[in-house]
Amino acid sequence: MGDQEIDFSQSFTLFMITRNPQAVFTPDLCSRVTFVNFTVTPSSLQNQCLNIYMKNEREEVDKKRNDLLKLQGECKVKLRELEDSLLDALNKSEGNILDNNALISTLETLKKEAAAIAIEVEKTEDTMKEIEVVSNQYLPLANMTSRIFFTLDSMSQISFLY
Repeated sequence: MGDQEIDFSQSFTLFMITRNPQAVFTPDLCSRVTFVNFTVTPSSLQNQCLNIYMKNEREEVDKKRNDLLKLQGECKVKLRELEDSLLDALNKSEGNILDNNALISTLETLKKEAAAIAIEVEKTEDTMKEIEVVSNQYLPLANMTSRIFFTLDSMSQISFLY
């Protein structure tokens, strides 16, 4: 540090915190650290409010939405695994691909599994559209809540007494 050499420990962790939204960091620092930004934006606050309203007012819709999001994530993982197994099968094949019966049967199996997953994803997307219709009913309330928060937050610029 500076002109002195200091031993480095792998267990050392440094947390730097600032409330200054205009803070500027050098590119050198940015390449060596991980930034976690907890800045509240109007859209993020609106989404949080919408989730709270849905959980309190329409619990069954919120539960269905969370389950569908989890299912969609699992489907994406399954598709990624299928892609990896396809690449692995292609990598292990020797000679002409069309003459390798084991590879062709593996490809057919993977194709069937991918089609089943695609149908499942399509079903979840239809249900998500229905959930989005219900969520849009609460969107004006979430938007207004976000606007009220930022209005109250900016009151201190008018007078320090706020």
